[in-house]
Amino acid sequence: MIISNKKLQVEFFKQPNYITKTSNKLEKIIKDFSSFFSINEINLEISFCSAQEIKRINKQFRGQDKPTNVLSFPDENLTNISIICNGEILICNDILLAEAKDQNKEIFNHFVHLLVHSMLHIVGYGHEQENDAILMENNEVKFLSKIGISDPYK
Repeated sequence: MIISNKKLQVEFFKQPNYITKTSNKLEKIIKDFSSFFSINEINLEISFCSAQEIKRINKQFRGQDKPTNVLSFPDENLTNISIICNGEILICNDILLAEAKDQNKEIFNHFVHLLVHSMLHIVGYGHEQENDAILMENNEVKFLSKIGISDPYK
């Protein structure tokens, strides 16, 4: 599936059905993200993978020998907060579904949270330092609230 216009190019690979069915809604959310965070251009590849695949990639790139829900790979030239969202996002659908069930969250809303979180990483936000984590989380929660998704951290 591809979402595309002048400022926006998002290509999905191996996406589950709940993503394909919501392409118009997703396009609006990504446009709203662009506007809310003053992003001039979005160029993303979003792939869904198995727990085994994401575990291998997590170990290779982050040194963590465990599966995770999502990994973000920003453009290598990123040095601080950017107005261009250019990179790749890997999502483990099995973990996303299990987390949504365990946390009593709608699957699509949990996906959007992971997508927004990842896109913030791609434009330069991080959570390694406490102040950075607070800034990132506050921005995440404000944006999610704007699009009708309650605070995922509560």
